[in-house]
Amino acid sequence: MNIVKVSFVTALMLVSSGSAAFAGGDWDDQGSMKDSYVEAGDTHRGWYWRGDIGFGWNQDPDTTDSNKAKFILDDADENWSIGGGIGYHLMRGLRIDATLDHRMDTDIFSQLDSGTVPDNQFTGELDSTVGLINIYYDLDMGHRITPYIGAGIGFAYHDMDGDDANDSDTEFAWALMAGVAVDLRTNWKLDVGYRYLNMGEGSFDDSKTPGRKFIFDDLNSHELRIGVRYDFSCWRDCTPSYTSMK
Repeated sequence: MNIVKVSFVTALMLVSSGSAAFAGGDWDDQGSMKDSYVEAGDTHRGWYWRGDIGFGWNQDPDTTDSNKAKFILDDADENWSIGGGIGYHLMRGLRIDATLDHRMDTDIFSQLDSGTVPDNQFTGELDSTVGLINIYYDLDMGHRITPYIGAGIGFAYHDMDGDDANDSDTEFAWALMAGVAVDLRTNWKLDVGYRYLNMGEGSFDDSKTPGRKFIFDDLNSHELRIGVRYDFSCWRDCTPSYTSMK
C-alpha cells in the first residue's frame, strides 16, 4: 500500500508541475504559446458536471461496544473513492454542487484492552457512500489556474461486512476542501484538491452476540482528489476570464 501511496502522490505532483507550466502562457488557435494575459470581462455562470477519483488516509477510529468495553490497537487502512456530481456557478467566484462518492472497502481491526474477554477482537471491511451539498469560493485571478476553498454537509451510509458484523448505518457527514482548477479547454477544467471528510460514527450489530453493538467514533479521512469539470453553459459566452496578448 505504501507503493500505491507514493505513486499517487507523485502523480499529483507531476500534474501540479504541469499545471504551473500552463500558468505561464496561453495557446492561440495555431497551438503557439503566449506569455502574458490581459483581463477580460466574461465570467462563467451556469451548470457544470464533475467526476472525481480520490485516495484517503483514514483516521484510526475509537472503538467501543454497547457494554462500554474499550478497544485498543484500532486500525483503518487507506482506500480509494470514485464519484461525481452536478453543480451551478451562482456568480463570479461562487458556486455550489451536489456530489455522491463511493469509498471502497477499507479493512478495520480493533482489539479489546483485555485479552481474556471472549470475542476480544473485531475485524471487518467498511465501505461508505457519501452524499454532500458543497459551496466553494473560487479565487479567480485571471489566469489558467484558479485556487479555491470549500465546505460541504450531507450524509454517509456505512456498510460493514465481516465475521464480527454484517450491518449498515447512516450518519451526518461534513467536509472541508481546498485545491486548484486548471483550464484545459474552453469548457473543461482539471480539478486537483485536498478534502478533509468527517463521516461521523458507525454503529453495527455484533453477528455473534445478540444485543451487542460495535461503535466506531471519528470515521474521518484526509483525501487527495483529482477530477474533471465540464461547464454546460456560460453567462455571456464560454470565453475564459483571461485572453492571450497579441
